[in-house]
Amino acid sequence: MHELDADLPNYWEAKLINHYFIGKALWLLFYPFFQLFRVSRLKEIKLFDKWIALNWLVQIVFVTVITYWLGIKGISFLLLSLFFSIGLHPLGARWIQEHYLTLSKEQETYSYYGVLNSVAFNVGFHNEHHDFPSVPWNRLPQIRKGAPSFYNSLLYHKSWTMLFFRFLFDQEISLFSRVIRHNRGKVKLADEAKPDIELLAANSK
Repeated sequence: MHELDADLPNYWEAKLINHYFIGKALWLLFYPFFQLFRVSRLKEIKLFDKWIALNWLVQIVFVTVITYWLGIKGISFLLLSLFFSIGLHPLGARWIQEHYLTLSKEQETYSYYGVLNSVAFNVGFHNEHHDFPSVPWNRLPQIRKGAPSFYNSLLYHKSWTMLFFRFLFDQEISLFSRVIRHNRGKVKLADEAKPDIELLAANSK
């Protein structure tokens, strides 16, 4: 649902970008800015509380310290790092890999199993993360290793670079190439999320 998931593009965003190369290239390049426009539609999500206030305070202190000790070069590096992780380059393809229907219209999420996981904190193990969201990044590969018959039977990506160029040039793929759930089911938004270890312990009884 658009009201709950800031990862989904806005309707106007998807129409603006369309399925052409230049639009998709600009979208990847300025992805952090497009995400800012999505915050206002999250009507059912609390956007400010004491923890967010604390986070703002910590960030302000951190930025002040970096500015004092490293000057404009330090702040520039931090800002550019945002685009290093998201922007118009192969690592930016992780946003396409996770939820865009590039391999099948039947499978909603995909993992990436390639060498770049070693420098991206295993962010490519996306199906594993969905199944066990409390498992830390460094143990996600163990989930796949422990259940090969399940995860190896799913479609997955082998190269972010190939996906990056396919997304840009394949006009069959657009920002509309996603599954959108219009009904979140019986789970209330205010329900407390429990760690996986607690759920496993409850099911073993």
